Amino acid sequence: MKVLVIGATGDVGRGVLTACLARGWETVAVGRTAEKLADLAAEYKDERLSTVVGDLASEKTTAALADAVDLESIHAVVVTVSGPWSPTPVRDCGWDAVSETFDRLLRPHVNAARVLLPQLPSGATYLTVGGGMADAIFPGMAPVAMSQAAQRNFVRAWHKEHRDAPVAVRQLTIAAMVNGLSTREVAGPDWLTDTEIGSRISAILADPQAFPGPVLNFSVADRNPA
Repeated sequence: MKVLVIGATGDVGRGVLTACLARGWETVAVGRTAEKLADLAAEYKDERLSTVVGDLASEKTTAALADAVDLESIHAVVVTVSGPWSPTPVRDCGWDAVSETFDRLLRPHVNAARVLLPQLPSGATYLTVGGGMADAIFPGMAPVAMSQAAQRNFVRAWHKEHRDAPVAVRQLTIAAMVNGLSTREVAGPDWLTDTEIGSRISAILADPQAFPGPVLNFSVADRNPA
């Protein structure tokens, strides 16, 4: 198994990376900066891990990434990209704020699906990570919630319109806060850890037919008992 993890230096990306390597899979970590990827490689020190600088900012940069990683050799793609948002009351969110959020949070997922999915080999899995605010609205987070809901429906539409495609399309919606490298000091017991998320994603990649989806939810209630 060879897995491409896009957004590998983020909290969820690291969890996916760790789980894939633990299963003995060859893993390609994609990030926007060479420095962070070099730190990642030095941290893991695993010969099965390789790194590629790239991003999903446009279809052009996404196509360049596809060329750099040789998609024909990839068995699974995991897209974990996201971004920060400063809470803003919905009454203060004009269309410019909403469209900027969509551009920053949704556009990369649209670019990835349009460019990468058609190039994946038969039997591959394409999995994108979404957020639980698609269903749970928190004060000040309306544009993010709208973007996450749109991402989920985009995945559903792709799946429905390409039922006969040879690639399994899935989204794992994380319905919880994430306890990762950047949040470890403030995380509570009701936060899902990067390890838990990575383990669930690797299980889906190992047997996507056991997780028919296309949209799958993962919350604290879904945890395996200790």
